[in-house]
Amino acid sequence: MFEINGSHIAELNDTDLRSLVVRLCEAELRRVGLPRSAVIAGGDQNAPDGGLDVRVELPASASISGFIPRPVTGFQVKVPDMSRKAILAEMRPKGTIRPDIQGLAEASGAYIIISSKGSTSYSALQRRRNTMREAVADVQNSENLELEFYDRDRLASWVRDHPGLVVWVREKIDKPIRGWRPYANWANPQEKVDAEYILDTKSRIQDWRTKAEGPIGVVDGLERIRGVLAHPKGAVRLIGLSGMGKTRLVQALFDERVGGQPLDPALPVYCDLADEPEPSPRDLVRNLIQNRQRAIVVVDNCPPATHSALMKVCTDAESALSLITMEYDVGDDDPEGTEVFRHEPASDSVIEHLLESLRPQISQLNRRRIAEFSEGNARVALALAHTVSRGDSIANLTDRELFERLFHQRRAQDEGLLKAAEICSLVYSFNGEGGDATELPFLAKLAELSVKSTLPLYRRTALAWVGSMPWPLESCVAPGACEYSCKLGT
Repeated sequence: MFEINGSHIAELNDTDLRSLVVRLCEAELRRVGLPRSAVIAGGDQNAPDGGLDVRVELPASASISGFIPRPVTGFQVKVPDMSRKAILAEMRPKGTIRPDIQGLAEASGAYIIISSKGSTSYSALQRRRNTMREAVADVQNSENLELEFYDRDRLASWVRDHPGLVVWVREKIDKPIRGWRPYANWANPQEKVDAEYILDTKSRIQDWRTKAEGPIGVVDGLERIRGVLAHPKGAVRLIGLSGMGKTRLVQALFDERVGGQPLDPALPVYCDLADEPEPSPRDLVRNLIQNRQRAIVVVDNCPPATHSALMKVCTDAESALSLITMEYDVGDDDPEGTEVFRHEPASDSVIEHLLESLRPQISQLNRRRIAEFSEGNARVALALAHTVSRGDSIANLTDRELFERLFHQRRAQDEGLLKAAEICSLVYSFNGEGGDATELPFLAKLAELSVKSTLPLYRRTALAWVGSMPWPLESCVAPGACEYSCKLGT
């Protein structure tokens, strides 16, 4: 499960350790509705300072407790274990109390030393507290200063309060939880999490609760989704064709630069079911509920049946979880107890902006042609852009010529692959195993290929292209009459 203990904390380097404390403080403040701007941290980890690595500065009237015990609390973050001698040297270098500690005493604040290598018994913890009290014995107002020492186990306990940070720590120490990720650039892992979210002036979000009003703006849609997920037991289903930006939209829910009231980035735990996460989403949500943990569970490429099963668990009376799942649009995907939103294609201007950001070598004319051809599908646009070399011109190519570029991706032409792909594109979802009970024999018959010769082509094309390509559809022998869910209307 989402295990985190002191031994994991001990593997963090000094930079990641301080970053973790910053994230924990921000998450703690968000949880109680206080501004994260009260968290102050900066500068090089090894640069001389006044005795604090991370500082929380809230008004004296602010209500705060727990791991941040006072409105004004300072943290000194250390990797090594802290002996009596090391504590005294840290708090009183050359025998003089550090200015920041004096300031905390005057503000009736708290001073906390964090040691990621330290693992203390209760008696050892008491000795460290006594040493810290000894260090401030002659400090004015020291009786108003709360002193505390967090070893690696207490820090791990704090991390367990924020499941998204459990995943973050495990990634930082190269012990990731299979298939699960913290808040990150889920749509494009090669980019940083703070990559710009390109806002679209086109109305692209359909709220199924108010279908009559038609599509609404992206920011309005984000705010409505945030409103559902901000509360435990909230469940959202985001649907739309592949490549329309559903995953990127969900990532923006936690981006403070987009709209107002962003969701806490320490809350999400993300998986793509195609990655076969372990534990499974169902096992994960049961574990989080059992441990009474607050989290937002994000499941990508999630079939309706899986969503319904997860939703039932996440809305359990003891649950503090919210759930959002994403998948392509298949028929009337309207599960009971879930707020459904549909993501429409992007405008040409957004596709052009995206290409300018990610493929700056492509000319403006080429960007415009790609945007026109892709019809709002970012995945198609980027795949086509990959075929364009510097100095290459595609502005005057026909749709069919562009399609062939996109499909073959600079590889030798394969007519069998193309024929199989055209047939596979008729069906929204697949059972990839062979046998008479699956759709493969039916599709092979449409393609006028044997099952044996179709199978490798089928496997190569099904996941890569379905739901996003402008295939010729005239080859369907019975539009609207067969048993499969396809683009032609069944």
